[in-house]
Amino acid sequence: MRLNKLLQLSSIALISLTLSITLFLSLQSPPTTAAQKTSRLAFVALQRRGSEVRNSLFAVNANGSSRRELAPNIDVSAPLVWSPNGQRLAFVGGYSDIYTVNADGSRLTKQFAEAGCKARDFEIAWFSNSQKLVFARSCDGSTSDAPGTQSLYTSNTSGIKGTKLVLELELGGEPPKTEISSKFYLSPDGQQVAFVKDRNIYKMNADGSEMTKLTNSPGEYVSGGSELVWSPDHTKIAFLFGAYPKQQIYTINADGTQIKNLINNPQNEVYNVKIFWSPDSSRIAYYYNKPGDSSGEQQDIYLLDINRGTAKNLTRKPRNYDELSWSPDGKFIAFVAGDFNNQKLYTINADGNQLNQLATRLKPSAISELAWSSDSQQIAFIYNETEGDKSHLYVINRDGSALTKLTNDKDLNAGTPVWQPQ
Repeated sequence: MRLNKLLQLSSIALISLTLSITLFLSLQSPPTTAAQKTSRLAFVALQRRGSEVRNSLFAVNANGSSRRELAPNIDVSAPLVWSPNGQRLAFVGGYSDIYTVNADGSRLTKQFAEAGCKARDFEIAWFSNSQKLVFARSCDGSTSDAPGTQSLYTSNTSGIKGTKLVLELELGGEPPKTEISSKFYLSPDGQQVAFVKDRNIYKMNADGSEMTKLTNSPGEYVSGGSELVWSPDHTKIAFLFGAYPKQQIYTINADGTQIKNLINNPQNEVYNVKIFWSPDSSRIAYYYNKPGDSSGEQQDIYLLDINRGTAKNLTRKPRNYDELSWSPDGKFIAFVAGDFNNQKLYTINADGNQLNQLATRLKPSAISELAWSSDSQQIAFIYNETEGDKSHLYVINRDGSALTKLTNDKDLNAGTPVWQPQ
């Protein structure tokens, strides 16, 4: 009996000791937060290599470690687009070609190559299976009288032989062509394409099938630099309609039903014409100008609730705003405020509370290309030196901590930060 009791007491003592050690270790090693996870992003940096100056493609961890060049000897330009699974990156090389590369720099593949495009402009989207690309290319005419072209391609990412021209339409010129009067605007999942033809909005599948006329009121749907903007769930298209600058914000379902005027304010004047969908496709953020303000110095950021049809002034402090960017979780909006070369970086809750200035140790300067990490914990941005002629890539936590410079002295200028999906 006494021996059994001693054994029971020993077991209790051992369990107590184990619990004490576990508690001690947990106190010494705080739990890992989302911001402490190793996130990775790609960017382009202009570098001088001997007599050559070239835009090079890099990937780097958000803490500055494990920097790797992904496409040596290729002059890289935007756009950079990660596949949904984060395993491959599509980009423009040599200003006229489309490439893909694995996240570790392997399997560099040219998907498309064609010269003879004047003032080329590309848009790229991945299909949801991460195996197929769709991309659109805009080309100006060879002369002021010659029409330009809008071309649509698909590629199964197996190489140039896997790329197919879906459709090519002419626009502009003298006399002007009427086949198309806008770029091709790709849905986020790459499955659908919207464009303006005969002064109406049309939609078709990425393979060119089922071309459908969505609107029945001819007008200026992409005037003043505005665009057709797909909702993230690819069920709606937002656009500005009317004579610039007094344009209204509309939405229309991708099947052509339920066209809505969300502003319904004839006095609305547009200075910055960009439209920003929330990640859940329920709200739209935009820059509202006070009537008569043609300089953009009396703006506020507004939110439109698509379902309720209500608008809310988010910032309530008229000034110049730019670079608006939603966090992927839809809870925060990042933006810059102030005149060019005198800008500061901010975040604000999507309900209009808790305005925070970030990166306060950096002098006010031009700030651009805000990009949220996929977990909504970090923001990458491009910062221009107030003295000198360099731009740098920085990352900062959403709460303002851990400001980290990711570019080095060899990088003359940086741009196009895109986070690898996790």
